[in-house]
Amino acid sequence: KPEHQVYGFHRGYFVSPHHVAETIRNFVEYFFSCSVCRTHYLEMYDNCGHDHCTRLKSEINMGTKDGSDTELSMWLWEVHNDVNARLMKEAAQRQNRNVTHEESMASMFPTRKMCPDCWLNENMTKWDNATVFKFLDEWFWPADLPPSKQFKSVISGQPGKEADIDEADIEVANEPLPSTKSRKSHAKVNLIAITCLILFSLFAVAATRKRRERRKKFVDSRFVKKKKGFC
Repeated sequence: KPEHQVYGFHRGYFVSPHHVAETIRNFVEYFFSCSVCRTHYLEMYDNCGHDHCTRLKSEINMGTKDGSDTELSMWLWEVHNDVNARLMKEAAQRQNRNVTHEESMASMFPTRKMCPDCWLNENMTKWDNATVFKFLDEWFWPADLPPSKQFKSVISGQPGKEADIDEADIEVANEPLPSTKSRKSHAKVNLIAITCLILFSLFAVAATRKRRERRKKFVDSRFVKKKKGFC
């Protein structure tokens, strides 16, 4: 949507799809804790996975109708589904079997129940990208919320629009999220713990230095006494 395209505007700069993808890539490389996941993602990205080198432009083309303004969203969606499919395949391999068609379909987002029109055929072998983008836009940016609240709904993980989804999806979606008050409380506890750890470390370092100084003085004093005795 046009109003969503200005979210990257900050202090006179627009953020292009390519720059967003690069930022995600660098975040994964330096901050993602899962080494296996990190290796898979970097290998995919650095080899122009899902043709992002061509699809994601470095220029900002606001208001164009060539589809370039949707490519980043669609690329991220494809990467997400690719990861789901790989994990499903790895799980089956650990059980010495092949992935079933039903399992492959279940790993895709959105499921057929969530978006029956997202497929171009009955066999579910080809996506309707235009319909998929519309679904993603309505799922993550509900139309019945103003833009300012749409972003908050994405952060909270509670889209403002309900969808017909599988029971497994409902179970995951209904997992309780920590409240703002709870998050602030945890952050305060963590800050206190870190402060105590730093103070303890400084105290330990100071005590060690003092012990070394005493030891050095003791050794030096014995050496001086020995030297006097020889004289």
